[in-house]
Amino acid sequence: MSTRSNIIIKNGKTNILLYRHWDGYLEGAGQDLHDDLISSNFAIEDKENFNISKFLNKLLEDGSSYRIDDQLGGDIEFLYTFQFEDTYEHGDHYNRVKLKSIEVDQDHQYGRGGKKKYKTLSEFQEDINKARKENS
Repeated sequence: MSTRSNIIIKNGKTNILLYRHWDGYLEGAGQDLHDDLISSNFAIEDKENFNISKFLNKLLEDGSSYRIDDQLGGDIEFLYTFQFEDTYEHGDHYNRVKLKSIEVDQDHQYGRGGKKKYKTLSEFQEDINKARKENS
C-alpha cells in the first residue's frame, strides 16, 4: 500500500505543489525533503539561507519521486508545507531564501496523526528520528 503525499513550497505569493505517490511518511518523504533542503544551502558558509532553485531541482530531477501537480491529491496521508521568506538583496542573491516553517499535516484526507509546525530543520529531523524509532 502506498503512502501518498503532497508538498507545497511557498515563497511569498508563489506556491509550487508537488505530489509523491509512495513513501510519503516522515521517515520516507520527510527525510528526503530534509536532506534535499539541507544540501541546498545558498553558500557553504551561509547556514541560514537556502537556494530555493537548488532545492526544487533536487526534488524534480530525472528519476525523482516527485511530480508537479495542480491540485491536492484526494488520497494523501501527509501534506508537507515549506514556507520560505525571500532574502534577496542584490544580484548575488537570486533564489536566496530563509526557512520560516515546515508544517506536516497528517489530518488531511486519510492521515491520522495531527498537525505539527517546525521552525527549524533540526526540530523536523528530531520528529523524523522519533517516527523512525516508533515504527521500527
